[in-house]
Amino acid sequence: MKVERQEDVENVPADELLLGASTWNPKESSLKYAWPDKNGKRARGGEVPITAVPQAVLFAGREGYLTREAMARIIKGLTDVLAG
Repeated sequence: MKVERQEDVENVPADELLLGASTWNPKESSLKYAWPDKNGKRARGGEVPITAVPQAVLFAGREGYLTREAMARIIKGLTDVLAG
């Protein structure tokens, strides 16, 4: 992944969310979760295509992996972005 943007994870300041060009196709965007390994270097999880993120969030919500509070924060955040 070619990282284009990054943001600290809320309540886990050493971890990051990374956005950028995907490994499999530089014209596609992807999301990664990164954390410091035992040597302080950035370890990364697997990439998720940005196009799969809405489905992933809905899937997690339907299956009870997100609290009602977390889903409300998502709705408010998306509403703020759309109003932006």
